[in-house]
Amino acid sequence: MGNLNDLETQVYVLEEKEEISDNKAKVRSKKTLTGKYYAYLLRWEPLKCLLIIGGFLGLIISINSMVVRGVSWWWIPLSTIFIGPIGLVFFALILPFIPWIIYIIFRIIIEVNS
Repeated sequence: MGNLNDLETQVYVLEEKEEISDNKAKVRSKKTLTGKYYAYLLRWEPLKCLLIIGGFLGLIISINSMVVRGVSWWWIPLSTIFIGPIGLVFFALILPFIPWIIYIIFRIIIEVNS
């Protein structure tokens, strides 16, 4: 019986250590601006709202394209269900990295022109 109690104690200590390290990692990731941004996205769940807004934007754009440019009718469900919501959520997820992307593009342009 002594070995079983010791084993249970060791498992409990290991689980406690893992929980402490997880909490430290969460706190460490929330110190940066990007960490705070993603913590907000996950905590308040605005991604659901972005999916709904993206659906409406996709619907409006596809109807406008259908009327003005004569695009086929099947673009309406495609852009309402897939293109609009996924595009808006993708934009929200890469938003913190846009300054880095612009910086890299400018560096490439400068290097090519030099």
